[in-house]
Amino acid sequence: MDKAQVPIAGNDPLRDGMNLSVRLRYDFTVTDAARLLAAARRLHLDLHPEATPEEAAAIVTCAADAIFTVLEHAGLGETLEARLTGFAADGLETGGFRAQAVIDEPDPLPAGWDCFRTGDVFALPPSSTL
Repeated sequence: MDKAQVPIAGNDPLRDGMNLSVRLRYDFTVTDAARLLAAARRLHLDLHPEATPEEAAAIVTCAADAIFTVLEHAGLGETLEARLTGFAADGLETGGFRAQAVIDEPDPLPAGWDCFRTGDVFALPPSSTL
């Protein structure tokens, strides 16, 4: 088999009606929980200017709240969805969106690009999801 005949994963041609899914995974290490929680509450206030600091403290209370607030502020979620909706005229219709936080991932990805790891890097460890 010559190089031109070797199948390449993900080398499928675009076609009308096909569904494309993108799963993103970012791994983080919490180095200062109190500072992160305070920062996430500040970011919540930035995202929701009508909220009070007391409301932010009542809403952002745990690991999942903190990481989702940071991600939302960085543009993942509704901000990204709004930007992607702009591609409808170019032939890309947005579908659903889902994010999930995993606590104490037993095999975290190293910093930077990890393209040589084998196995399912998106497999979730049992009983550790939020």
